[in-house]
Amino acid sequence: MIRLEPLTGRHDRNGFDCGVEALNVWLRQTALQHQARGISRTFVAVPAVDRLVDGEALAGSDPVTSSTVFGFYALASAFVLLDELPSDLARRYPRQIPVTRLGRLAVRAEMQHQSLGRLLLADAVNRARGAAQAVGSAGIVVDAKNDAAARFYQGFGFRPCEDLPLKLFMRLW
Repeated sequence: MIRLEPLTGRHDRNGFDCGVEALNVWLRQTALQHQARGISRTFVAVPAVDRLVDGEALAGSDPVTSSTVFGFYALASAFVLLDELPSDLARRYPRQIPVTRLGRLAVRAEMQHQSLGRLLLADAVNRARGAAQAVGSAGIVVDAKNDAAARFYQGFGFRPCEDLPLKLFMRLW
């Protein structure tokens, strides 16, 4: 079982490897700093119990404990300009709108293609929707790293922004 929780200093950030060094480095070196400064909030997927999973470690790694990070995502407040939105949505909003930015989302390499990315995205959308009820946010925006990532987000209702196919937007309301 997996539990989603806010990132803290007790989580093993150094043992995380998603196969994209920029994301690994961001989790290790930047995520907690941004959290301390109120820039973003990072949430991690960890085992629900402090024990070995099936009595073993993940391939090529140390034993799995409650501090092992299986995946993560980061949320921050942002805004987008009207001309960046898909044209059929743009007419509904003022020149710039508040949004929640999904800044990072990554899954440990040996756990990819097991629906953990879906779980992380669903949790991110739910948290963004809850925050938007208190603060106001018209949607979620994400900058996909590549076409495959863009297709992943599009499968969940995100739409490419005008002239920026890797920048995707999903309305919350």
